[in-house]
Amino acid sequence: MKKPMLCLLMALSLAACKKETNENTVPTESITTEAKGDIDTPSTTDAPFDINTIPISAKDLGTFPYLAPPKDYAYNYEKEANAKNIKDPDKEYFAVNGKLIPKEGKSYKINIDKQSSDGPKFNALEVEKYYDSQIKALGGVQVNSAPITQQEYDRIGQTELITKSYGSSINVNLLDQAKTYVIRTKDKTVWIQFSLLDSESGNITVLEEAK
Repeated sequence: MKKPMLCLLMALSLAACKKETNENTVPTESITTEAKGDIDTPSTTDAPFDINTIPISAKDLGTFPYLAPPKDYAYNYEKEANAKNIKDPDKEYFAVNGKLIPKEGKSYKINIDKQSSDGPKFNALEVEKYYDSQIKALGGVQVNSAPITQQEYDRIGQTELITKSYGSSINVNLLDQAKTYVIRTKDKTVWIQFSLLDSESGNITVLEEAK
């Protein structure tokens, strides 16, 4: 009698241990599935840009280059955009999710300065908020706030980005500061990119893409 009873107790003990182990262990399949999902999920910065994802704006953009400088600021120390600084046709590179893509059309590239050297210094945050508000009021969408890496800059090359084009949309000293927006209407696509250096100055490019 003792031997069968002992065997029964051992069997019950092993069953209980197996049940507890199964309850506290995450199935291997679950781990594999979750890890695979993370690996297979594409990075936002690697996804190709689709212009059709930008909603069409019904706003009247006005006269090219559409954006006046902020109050107390100027374009090359002028209160308004000067037609002599418009280049047509032109080719420029714009950052989208940290990647540089070429666009061709009519462009306006200019420095942003304080209108007077007296008073407060150039305030990058103030200027950024101004343009962000003005562009979005026209139906624009921001498509870049990611840094342009040195590798991405070198992929295109300084000759293409700087040497060929006076007043380039890319500031080699502010690759981590490029802000890019797109305004899309029923008959045009407008690219806007600016980089700002606090207490110093900034630059802005507006390009109306050729149809």
